[in-house]
Amino acid sequence: IDFLTEDVAPYPDAQLGAAVRSVHESSRQVLERYVKLEPVIASDEDQPVTLQAGFDPASIKVIGNATGKPPLRGLLRHRGWRATQVNLPSLPEGSGRSIVAPAEVEIP
Repeated sequence: IDFLTEDVAPYPDAQLGAAVRSVHESSRQVLERYVKLEPVIASDEDQPVTLQAGFDPASIKVIGNATGKPPLRGLLRHRGWRATQVNLPSLPEGSGRSIVAPAEVEIP
């Protein structure tokens, strides 16, 4: 949270690169633990696909020269992601329900 809310514009790319590796790995682990994902379209990107009539526009965004009626033929630019299972832990009871990360105070 600290990293994502910080303005990183003043830092050199090399310094950000080291921090991003850690954030990426931690984020990937959280996704694997709590959310099961699958591609919306299970084909390789940059390969031809056909969208049949009745495709879900919330799941598939048509870009480019999107004229005419389905079936529509185009190139898959991004497979998209769908959450098939979400297993979030229960929120704690009481006043801590809205705390994402507690403040830390060190007493000397």
